[in-house]
Amino acid sequence: MSDLLAAAAVIAPFVSTAAASMAGAVVDSARDRLADSAVEGGRRLLGAALRRHDDDPDRSEEDVDAVSAIEELSQEQRQILENAIGTWLGDGGELDAPSLSHSIRAADRAYRAGDLTHVTSYGNNSPAIGRIESATFTFHREPGGEAG
Repeated sequence: MSDLLAAAAVIAPFVSTAAASMAGAVVDSARDRLADSAVEGGRRLLGAALRRHDDDPDRSEEDVDAVSAIEELSQEQRQILENAIGTWLGDGGELDAPSLSHSIRAADRAYRAGDLTHVTSYGNNSPAIGRIESATFTFHREPGGEAG
């Protein structure tokens, strides 16, 4: 499991609470800008959620854990998170932790799909070269030949 998915359970309630509390300008602005870029919308909301002002209430222990989890993500994972938040904002659904967690998992799956290697081989006894975690090999009998 990626660090992002492990952190999602801690991050989602923090970001969804921030989105609900900022239901005005930041969320509306982020939703409006999603046509230009889901990543930018997610970056704006995440940045606003992480930003602290002198008159802000103290963060809870869960909030501190969420901020730490976000800060520990790699740049690549942070971009996946920002994209997931932008998609979550733009999909018109609920601004709650479960739907954000779902968006994070979907973004992570989509990113991981790029890690797959597809190998095809042709001809009798052709080798397949690449990383194979699971495979099904089907050998067809040629007319007048033996099964392979």
